[in-house]
Amino acid sequence: MAGDARAGPSPSLLFLLIGLAASLLATSPAQPTDVNVGLIIDAASPVGKIATTTIPMALDDFYAAFPNSTARVKILKHDSGGDVVAAASAALQLMTRQGARAILGPQSSVESAFVADLGTRAEVPVVSFSATSPSVSPTTARFFVRAALSDAAQAGAIAALATYFGWRRVVPIYQDDDYGAAFVPFLVDALTTARATVPYRCALPAAASGDAVAAALYRMESEQTRAFVLHTRPGLAERVLDAAAEAGMMGEGYAWVITDGLTGLHGSVKPPQGVIGLAAYVRDTPRMRDVKRRWAHRYMREHPEAERAHAEMGCYAVWAYDAAWAVASAAERLGSSDLSSPSGLVGGRDGPTDIAGLGKSMSGENFLRAIEDRKFDGLGGAFNLINGELAVPAFEVVNIMDNGKGRSLGFWTQQHGLTRHIGRPSKALHGELKPVIWPGDSTVRPSGWVQPTVARKLRVAVPGNVSDSYRPIVHLDVDPVTNQTTAGGFVIEVFEAAVRLLPYALPFEYVGAKSMPYDELVEAVGNGTFDAAVADITMTANRSTYVDFTLPYEATAIAMVVAVRDQRSNKRTWVFLKPLRYDLWLVSTAFFLFTGFVVWAIEHRDNDDFRGPTLLPGGNAPLLRLLHPCLRPQGD
Repeated sequence: MAGDARAGPSPSLLFLLIGLAASLLATSPAQPTDVNVGLIIDAASPVGKIATTTIPMALDDFYAAFPNSTARVKILKHDSGGDVVAAASAALQLMTRQGARAILGPQSSVESAFVADLGTRAEVPVVSFSATSPSVSPTTARFFVRAALSDAAQAGAIAALATYFGWRRVVPIYQDDDYGAAFVPFLVDALTTARATVPYRCALPAAASGDAVAAALYRMESEQTRAFVLHTRPGLAERVLDAAAEAGMMGEGYAWVITDGLTGLHGSVKPPQGVIGLAAYVRDTPRMRDVKRRWAHRYMREHPEAERAHAEMGCYAVWAYDAAWAVASAAERLGSSDLSSPSGLVGGRDGPTDIAGLGKSMSGENFLRAIEDRKFDGLGGAFNLINGELAVPAFEVVNIMDNGKGRSLGFWTQQHGLTRHIGRPSKALHGELKPVIWPGDSTVRPSGWVQPTVARKLRVAVPGNVSDSYRPIVHLDVDPVTNQTTAGGFVIEVFEAAVRLLPYALPFEYVGAKSMPYDELVEAVGNGTFDAAVADITMTANRSTYVDFTLPYEATAIAMVVAVRDQRSNKRTWVFLKPLRYDLWLVSTAFFLFTGFVVWAIEHRDNDDFRGPTLLPGGNAPLLRLLHPCLRPQGD
């Protein structure tokens, strides 16, 4: 009995416990697969700080919304310090040693161009949320995805502003690298289409000192253009705006437009009051307000040394948030074969630092396709990639106020142009915006130009010695006392009327040309003795080899001048008699008699009709003999 009591559990109980344990294991959720994604940023820069806060927050929000995800993105962060070589080295390390299936970043366009080429070679998607320069695009690097705005998209908006405000001359101030220089051709083309010109450009190195910036602005201040477009990185932008304020170029009469890259960081750049900025339009939704509130608290917690003004969620934060969400969503679409494939590169040779011998990612093609096909309602609106680039439906035009905040003036879309309300076309020809507070607290719209202060005047040659009968056409007079030169005449009036129609000041002075043929005057303009000539100069093929002519303003030809007569007179029936004078009547009568005599002399010998009775004693009268057949009775 005692031995039976100490016996072990029955086999049926063991089977029951094993089955229960197996069922619990079967019903427990499977562990999600980690998907390594690299992040390359400049951690000390404003955009780098924004990305450090935004991307982990976006991933936390995604997995909170989808807790049963089968794949979880694991961020592998690298700090490039803004150096191209460091960014390329980080990319190689991520792809070859750390098994990154995709890369977020790099931050700058110069770094992105290099890393995008490496990613295309290794077939690893490179998703950038801050590389906006057109110098790098999916058309040149197939595995590059721009989850941000291309700078080329805002060129049309800037041209629309120039047309709306009546600026016919605009000067771009840009950073002399791939970020700035690649944008300028698109801006020039858009301004040219809007009938505005770019008289000169101001290219500044990224490391330009304050003195160098001040010298460049002084040269521009001495010119006549007063409308500027600033497109630089935040560090250089601060130096430009500070130097402009010190030079008095932030006062009344000046107009400044900053591109969206600076408007999105206006808390860091701190542009003065009156500056106009462009920003990608972001809808104000309850979700957006909630994310902004949580983001500001998290940013200040992670960067306690930052100013409160820096905790503004601009376009870069929105793009980084949506880019991280798109990568996490695409990772969920990867198949089991992609997730189980080797996370590194396959097929490489000569080590991980051999760029020419990089291997291929087994999941890169499917990962890229999943990212490009993602369409969702993102934080910045509809997230939709068209040809690998984010489609931005509208820009918001903001006016920077004295508190550093931006006041909305309206919106710009490709379809409706400038409007006060999004989606509503304006009835005005060139669009409509709210009133603007310009630099210097002015409400007067800047004309965009002024009379230049030190520019050389145009030397316009005018023929000096002309006859008095020719003075109504053109003449030049010099006051012997004041030595002041004045010109007049029809040709001068046409020239000055054309100058007044120009949308900018054209300083010129008349210079007397000594008596010379017009061919020599044209050659003098061609060799630089004069800048232009105003006279009644005929265009010829030979002269056109030296100078360019304006369009003809007067056409010359041979004409007939006749007196005006009243053709409504009742005597017009006998008007044919007016040329018949008395002498013409006498001559006509004489020829009539002479003709009758000749006919009679020839015919009277043989023709009885010319033989009638003699009416005169001296013989037959020639005239009567001629008329005799008509007067003679018929039927004798």
